[in-house]
This record gives sequence, C-alpha cells and structure tokens, in this order.
Amino acid sequence: MPRWILLMLLSLVVLGGALGVRPDATTPSSMIERLCGGDADRTAIGDRLLPPFTTTSTGDRCVLGTDQLGRSLALRLCLALGTSLAIAGLGALVAVAIGTAIGVTAGLAGGRTDQLLMRAAEVTAGIPAVLVIMVMVAALKGWGMWVLFAAMGLLFWQGIARVVRARCLRLRGELYVDAAIVMGASRWHSLRRHILPGVWPTVLAYGSLLLPKLILLESLLAYLGVSTGSPHSFGRIISGVTATLTPLANSWWPVMVPCIALALFVLVLNLGLDARADADTASIRS
Repeated sequence: MPRWILLMLLSLVVLGGALGVRPDATTPSSMIERLCGGDADRTAIGDRLLPPFTTTSTGDRCVLGTDQLGRSLALRLCLALGTSLAIAGLGALVAVAIGTAIGVTAGLAGGRTDQLLMRAAEVTAGIPAVLVIMVMVAALKGWGMWVLFAAMGLLFWQGIARVVRARCLRLRGELYVDAAIVMGASRWHSLRRHILPGVWPTVLAYGSLLLPKLILLESLLAYLGVSTGSPHSFGRIISGVTATLTPLANSWWPVMVPCIALALFVLVLNLGLDARADADTASIRS
C-alpha cells in the first residue's frame, strides 16, 4: 500500500506540473505554483543560486531554491516530470507496437520467419542506443521530436517481442484454439479472439516496465543536448547548472536536487509498475 500512496502523490505532482504550471506566467495560478514559489521561466540575476526556502526579490518563497538564472527549481522539476513522462510514454508506445507485431508474427508463423525475426532482435539489442539516437536526431532535424520517438521504439522493442512470442507459442497450443480451428475458424478470427486477448496483459506489463528505462535515457540525451526544445527537462536542468557553476561555487542544490528528484521519480515508478506487473503475472498464471 505505501508504494501506491507514493505513486498517487507523484501523479498529482506530475499533473499539477503539466497542467497547472504556466512557465510564462507572472503571477501564480495554481496550487503547485503557490506551494513551490518563484517562477519557472523568468530570469532574475539578483535571485540566482538562492538556497531552499529563501525569499526572492519578488517576495516568493522558493521551496527548493533557484538555479543559475534565478528560476524556481521546484517549478522546473514539476514541468520536467511531465516532459519526461510524455517522451518516455510515446517512445514506449512505439516500442510496444513494433514488439507486439514482431512477436505475434514470429510466434504464429514459426519456422524460418521465427528464426529470422529473433535473430534480428538479437542484432538490434546490441546496438548502442545513445549513439544511434544522437546520429538520427542530428541527421533528421526536420522531423523534430518524431525522430526521437521512432528511435526509442526501434531500439527497445526486443524484450517485448520475445515475451509476446513466448506467450503466442503457448496460446497457440491451447485446446480451445485448436478446437476453434477445427470448427472452421479462420486464422484472423483465432488471432483476434484468442491470441491477442491473451497477449494483451503481458504487453501492458512489459511495456509499462519500459517507462523508467526510457525516462533515464531521455534525461541522458537531454544532458548531452539531444532532446526536446523545452528547457524544462531533468537533463537540461542539470547540464545548464553544471555548465555555468565554477569549481569554487558553494551551491550544491541546483545539481543535487534534480538528481535526487530524478532518482526518486524512477524509484517510485519502478515500485508502482512492479506491483502492477506482479498482479498481471499472477492473473495470467491463474
């Protein structure tokens, strides 16, 4: 139960950051903005690198302090939560679509088709994802963020494909599937009524477990400069601070707070998604 409470609280923060925070607003308009204090977009050199729970020149009390340009770290992290979830979610959807299609095809076709698709999965699993995504984004700048989503999907479908294939092989040998085929059911009918409903819980479980991995990947890409145009991302926040702080600076919070927030975000997601995956696995086994 505590993990679900943490996940619910995190969801409220994400929704508050994605829907309630207006980066260009001059006055707070949501509860999240009032609680965090400061401004997520307005720069103020006089308020730069303020420690947590410090009052800015405008009278706002920043809960997590300010960054190198005087922006509220708490508000920027709320926006970063929504950005990371959106990018990782769309990338996971692409990976799930590709992996499910290939896994079902390999499991039902068998023979040389199965071997060819599984060898392709093994080959693509060894490709360095970060380097390939950087090259793809640099070469296809005109496609914008669609390149990033497509690259994530093309590089992370292997695990889902293997699990879906194994599930299809098991379902294909069930007696009710054989009985339906003997009674004259077509392959499309068997796929739509018997195979896909049995595969769907597995796809949801393994697709959701891909989210934390893609969130960390998006943060790394943003740190390296390969990400969305939005400045509110975990990687962009950390890279912006580390690029401007000098070794003699005594400000730890602009770097440590985003790193801790990202670690807690991924931890809570893993706890919640693991619990959901365990429940789906138990339902499948029963």
